[in-house]
Amino acid sequence: EYINKKLLVMGKRCILSNGTDSIGVFENNLDYISSIIVISKSGETPMVLNKVKTAKEHGINVIAFTNERENSISKLADVSFKIDDANKLDDRNLMPNTFFPKVLVLVELLIYEYYKRKNTFFWGENLYTDNKTLIIMKNVNDFWRSNKWR
Repeated sequence: EYINKKLLVMGKRCILSNGTDSIGVFENNLDYISSIIVISKSGETPMVLNKVKTAKEHGINVIAFTNERENSISKLADVSFKIDDANKLDDRNLMPNTFFPKVLVLVELLIYEYYKRKNTFFWGENLYTDNKTLIIMKNVNDFWRSNKWR
């Protein structure tokens, strides 16, 4: 919800859809969607994976935030941000983790870069990527100080 509101404030039209929404929320708007942003800690969440597959079938760009392990969603995504997960074996999200806060920090960094570069920012082209994958280091400050993403 935070990312949705952030994009709306930036003047970007967007639809917020989560795992509990009807698939119709997504499928009935495919003609109006150019890109989707998905967040899945495991990268294997069935409802998210199904939306990614549908998006790819309709030529929609997929931007994914997942954990750093190989996963189905990041393999299908056009741009995959792989976030370090301190509790890799906690597939039920029972333990405290920093995955979701790191996603929000990365989104803020990307928005900062967007405003810094204005009309020259393109997903995946101006960021340091290795096979369209950006790995967020365990210490976000190390990432921020590194020149790899600039």
